[in-house]
Amino acid sequence: MKKQKAESRKQKSLTTITLAMLLCAAPFVPLQTGCALFSKTATTQQKLSEVRNLSYAAASIGTGVAIKQNPGWRAQFEAAYHDLDQLVTQKTVTGDFLRNTIASLPVKELRSDTARIAIEGATLLFDQTVGTQINIEDQPYVLAAATGIRDGMQIALGLGPLK
Repeated sequence: MKKQKAESRKQKSLTTITLAMLLCAAPFVPLQTGCALFSKTATTQQKLSEVRNLSYAAASIGTGVAIKQNPGWRAQFEAAYHDLDQLVTQKTVTGDFLRNTIASLPVKELRSDTARIAIEGATLLFDQTVGTQINIEDQPYVLAAATGIRDGMQIALGLGPLK
């Protein structure tokens, strides 16, 4: 009986944290995600903004949930964040570096309700709302994706305000 109550409290706690992270990420994710990425009339800037927003959502929620469930992973996420931060700040992120950084994490993917970042031959961003994908290792998307991932990890790790 006590074990069931403890498990129930743990599940409620995880649900509460996930909902809180969703609320924190909500201002960064447009209501109709996926529209700009695959619209023939979208500007490059709109597409880059969409990649950044979806990457932010997946990284912030995915990182937060992973660390909550496995606190011992925090150091790996922090190391990846610091490596990513350095190259994003210098604007020298490459597709290979982004793939290796994501692959260094102890998770198979970073996910939110709206997006998923996974390595499947290349680092792909999946838009969960429209069921499409884009290779975020390619220019011009790699810096936008890396910026969103860095910012999402920063918030989930509690490493201060966004840069």
